[in-house]
Amino acid sequence: MIIKPFKALFILGLCAAAVLCLFGRCSSAEELVKAEAALRVIFPSASSIEKREIILSQEQIDSVEGSAEISFAGAHSWKIIVYILKDADAVAGYAFEDTVNGKWGPIHYLVGLNPEGTVLQTIILDYHEKRGRPISKKRFLNQYKGKTIHDQVLLREDIDGITGATISSRSLTDGVRKILHIYELIKSPGSYGFESNTGK
Repeated sequence: MIIKPFKALFILGLCAAAVLCLFGRCSSAEELVKAEAALRVIFPSASSIEKREIILSQEQIDSVEGSAEISFAGAHSWKIIVYILKDADAVAGYAFEDTVNGKWGPIHYLVGLNPEGTVLQTIILDYHEKRGRPISKKRFLNQYKGKTIHDQVLLREDIDGITGATISSRSLTDGVRKILHIYELIKSPGSYGFESNTGK
């Protein structure tokens, strides 16, 4: 039996894919919702949305690592996207778009805060999870609602993890806690405010 070149390549491709899946490397991103749609869910009455990029300085990173008790090294990005949402001329709140490392790959998420720095809602935008899919469900994410910088926001303390997805649960929890401390650090004009320390 003679196999045509195209068919042979197709078969080889299938075999390669099967090998990758066998060794746990067959994980593609699953997009749940786009950032713009998630923002409308959290801030339905917002009349304008301004997007900026925060680039943390080493001084800011050191400060957040100390106050949030996390380490940026290999786990957290020093670049974060922030959205400023306004209802007419008043600021309705802020949303931080960030990515943390789950067990199977990146977890891309959005955290909405009111002007006082209280979590309004957390939404998973996309992820590479296999057993950790429940982290995208409201039952888990609702635990972050109402949290502020004054709360622990720690896995197995005031946040219950997902069975079989401890790494992902901890990574996201650390991410939300980090966001709260970053907001506290940059919210005040004249210190690290949005105006003076954001990219264009």
